[in-house]
Amino acid sequence: MSAPSKKSFRLPLHQLLAYCSLTIPITAVGMPVTTYLPPLYAGQGGLGLATIGFIFMIARIWDVVTDPIVGVLVDRFQWRHGRRKVWIALSVPLLCVTAFFLFMPARGEPASAWALLFQLLVLYTGWTFLQTTHQAWGADLTPDYDERSKLFGYREMMSAGGTLLILSLPALLGSWFSFDEYGEVASMGWFLALVLPLTILVAFALVPDKSITPVIPDRPKMTLSQILSGMKDRAIWRILAVEICVGIGVGITASTFLFVARGVIGMESGASSILLIFFIFSIIGIPLWLWVSKRLEKHTALQIVCLYSLVCNLVLIPALMWGNLWLFIALVALLGLSFGAPQALLRAMIADQVDREEVRTDLNKAGFYFAFMGTSYKIGQATAIGVSFLLLALIGFNPEMPENPDHRMGLILVFTLVPVVIFALCILMCRNYPLTREAHAQDRETLRARAALKNGEAEAPVTAG
Repeated sequence: MSAPSKKSFRLPLHQLLAYCSLTIPITAVGMPVTTYLPPLYAGQGGLGLATIGFIFMIARIWDVVTDPIVGVLVDRFQWRHGRRKVWIALSVPLLCVTAFFLFMPARGEPASAWALLFQLLVLYTGWTFLQTTHQAWGADLTPDYDERSKLFGYREMMSAGGTLLILSLPALLGSWFSFDEYGEVASMGWFLALVLPLTILVAFALVPDKSITPVIPDRPKMTLSQILSGMKDRAIWRILAVEICVGIGVGITASTFLFVARGVIGMESGASSILLIFFIFSIIGIPLWLWVSKRLEKHTALQIVCLYSLVCNLVLIPALMWGNLWLFIALVALLGLSFGAPQALLRAMIADQVDREEVRTDLNKAGFYFAFMGTSYKIGQATAIGVSFLLLALIGFNPEMPENPDHRMGLILVFTLVPVVIFALCILMCRNYPLTREAHAQDRETLRARAALKNGEAEAPVTAG
């Protein structure tokens, strides 16, 4: 590809940042719902742990089930002036209205289990529309192999920044206002209700709802069998399997981190500060891995990222046995350098698979593919909690007494060695990945030629005027 044509695929920085800004409200849904709402409704809301556990389990199952449904809707129904923004706009009332009820329950009154379940189902539906369509939109914005890595890399950087902001929000507001548990959760609800419309307005104003192949008004709607046929490619299943494994590896680190900080390092407080360091270094690390990807291949860069994470977890074993706080902080920071890169590279790889499937079927299935990516990551995260907690239960670990020396080594191995195995599997699954930079360039050339024919712009004799 010539330099000028390649440059035309590069998103201006203001469009890139405007697109990525939507990941902040996406993060503002995920973290509070899983971290802050369950304790509030179980305790102050009077619903109890068992009821809350059942309600949130049903809500998460609904979240997983609706992913492919939303993906099919996003792909099947298109509009003459664009295919993505309408679905993102649909998420605004679902999320913002629900946020006022879910994040701001009445003080001193028992919560309704049925109302909580309904609000969670509506919230997760809106979240799925926003998240799935936003990622599919990213695949539309540039067809370039490396620009896609950059786009999804910036998206992960903004997501990590959003996580930092959400983690810091109660402390920042608490310096001016007196906050209880209700106030903390309400502040996150107001944050979502204000930031989501604002970022959508910015993104809609600055970022085009364009397709890298033309939207054909008379194109027949995709049938369900046509959409499902996109799962025949084995490379798709390899990407989804790696996504599940990444979810497991990251999830095990997250679900056991506080146990390790308290039980192995002996920290009674301050663990949240270490998490902030972790996310700061994840933002720093993503440009490094994008640089590696640009000079090699996406799957090769992904293998190197996984190898780096594997080595960091191995080094953590003797470091944790030693129990030095500052060494632990340093290694957590180094581990954070690789946190967001796998998700960015995998999403860029699935965007390339969208092109390959369009070459095969003449159908754009970005919504469906990214929906399954979301489902895969959620399966990985759920599996991580199940696996890590089961292993901890097998060694007799008591979360109320994490400092028990009899369980210290077992806790260290669950925290480090299980991710080592998982990341080793990721490296193996990425071997000989077929959709390379050269193969993708051929796919894009095929789609460009096809689009030219459809628009009546096929090569024709040019006469001097």
